[in-house]
Amino acid sequence: MSTEHIIQQAANWLTRLHDEDVSDADRQAFNTWCQADPRHAVAIDRMRALWGNFDAVPARPARIALNRAFAPQRSRGAQVLGLLGVLLCGWVGMERAPVWMADQRTGVGERRQVALEDGSRLQLNSNSAVDVKFDGHQRVIQLLQGELWVEVAKDAQRPFVVRTDQGTATALGTRYLVKRAADGTTVVTVIESSVAVKGEGAEGVKVAAGQRAVLDHGRAQSPQAIGNTDPDAWTRGLLKVNDQPLSEVLQTLASYRHGLVRFDPQALQNLRVSGLFKLDDTAAALAALADNLPIKVEYFTDLLVVVKPR
Repeated sequence: MSTEHIIQQAANWLTRLHDEDVSDADRQAFNTWCQADPRHAVAIDRMRALWGNFDAVPARPARIALNRAFAPQRSRGAQVLGLLGVLLCGWVGMERAPVWMADQRTGVGERRQVALEDGSRLQLNSNSAVDVKFDGHQRVIQLLQGELWVEVAKDAQRPFVVRTDQGTATALGTRYLVKRAADGTTVVTVIESSVAVKGEGAEGVKVAAGQRAVLDHGRAQSPQAIGNTDPDAWTRGLLKVNDQPLSEVLQTLASYRHGLVRFDPQALQNLRVSGLFKLDDTAAALAALADNLPIKVEYFTDLLVVVKPR
């Protein structure tokens, strides 16, 4: 059964359970459905979490949902159905169902360490999601969204592979990072030893420690040195930048905040940043930028920050 179908069934069950006429037989049938497949219980739990975290839904679907779900003269069941239906549109329609049902995922501003059964370790960056697929022949981590740090336990019989829609990054050593960038590319950065990076159906490249390679349109570009940057500083809760464009720093900070950080990259294009910032306190980071650069940081609400030149 597809993920989308399971989510639709979960929405139907929650709609029925919120109806004033729900019966004991309905509740018993719901419990039976939950026990029939582990994915059913996961879908229900995450849909209930979504109900309590409505700010995670993109702005336009959220507005439509509120208008439809709480329109006058609608029954409680119709309200629930309207809200869940629009949520499904916003998530499944934007191909977010696999992320929503991922084996491991993080929310905005959250980082998580994961110990795998083979002794390998993962760390997920903010708003990231992975599926873990181990068998007797290989160990595959499907990066569905965001960024992943991995330290690989040796197993000569089973290659360790991180896969995205752009290609694969196969460990030839221990530590590396894989990121699905906003522009659709996949960025592989090697911290220790080396990694074989290969696009779908294209020739691969070997990326050594201190290098990164980009997978774009299913092809691996030549590795480039990362210089004196600290690409895995985020695993320690830090953002370390050295002469980086301000717009890039703001984009990174925005990925750790709920809501929006608005700015005009063209208006800020001549401003560059060096420094060390705590990712768990983005407000302090924005204040430090305003203290040291000719910019203003204006808070319209906790969910909307505007940065502009002074």
